[in-house]
Amino acid sequence: MAEFIEVRATVEGHERAAALARGIFSAGLAASIDIAEVTSPRGDTTVWELTLITTDGQVPTLERRIRETADGCSVTRRPITHDDDAYPDWL
Repeated sequence: MAEFIEVRATVEGHERAAALARGIFSAGLAASIDIAEVTSPRGDTTVWELTLITTDGQVPTLERRIRETADGCSVTRRPITHDDDAYPDWL
């Protein structure tokens, strides 16, 4: 099992995305948070994508927080399995 996990959440509305990021960071659920404006999967609107780096143990709590705060948003995750210098690039 990977020690670090990348979680991505797509949220409608900049204020909603910023509030979600603040809450996640304040709760200590992610070590790194990036917010980017992206085109929605439908291609007709702009949404905000949060890319979060967290530990494997924090993933269930983080995903629950995202789903409770940003109902209906898309959430994906993937393990970070390799790093040449043994330190994550975001560290």
